[in-house]
Amino acid sequence: MNPRIKRFIKKCEDFYVCAEYGDKNSIGVEFPDDRKTVYQYMVQGKISLITIDEDKFTRRLCEANDSTRHQLIDVKEHLNNRLLLTAEEDFFMIGFNTLYKDIDWDGEIKTESFTGNDNSWLIIFDGSSVINGKTLYRFDYAKLENKFYDITLNDGIIAVFTKKC
Repeated sequence: MNPRIKRFIKKCEDFYVCAEYGDKNSIGVEFPDDRKTVYQYMVQGKISLITIDEDKFTRRLCEANDSTRHQLIDVKEHLNNRLLLTAEEDFFMIGFNTLYKDIDWDGEIKTESFTGNDNSWLIIFDGSSVINGKTLYRFDYAKLENKFYDITLNDGIIAVFTKKC
């Protein structure tokens, strides 16, 4: 059986969320016009991101482990390149994608309560967390406001993305 990759994409109000999983030794390709991922989060496994530019070839290893559990991977540098993904292990990752390449975003993982921003969105990338008394699960998302957000992390991974104006 040939290794394979499956990709799921959801268009939200101001962004796309994608989820991708694949078998060890699978290969995926993205072309510059299609690539809009600005942050990735590795839920499981290990991949190599290989960019092919006119005059260079780069490889970046991304993996899920205890030390990377609360880290977003900034992949903005790959927006305008051909990208080859190779799976070093079975993997599952989630991506945050801009609708338009000329709109920049900041992203971070939240591990404690915080004050929101009207230009921000919250997404649960893994597990579940309680935010202002409401339980949210993987792929739940919400537009934030300029107010305080009380969080109980539980086993959740909470990502917040802020559109730069």
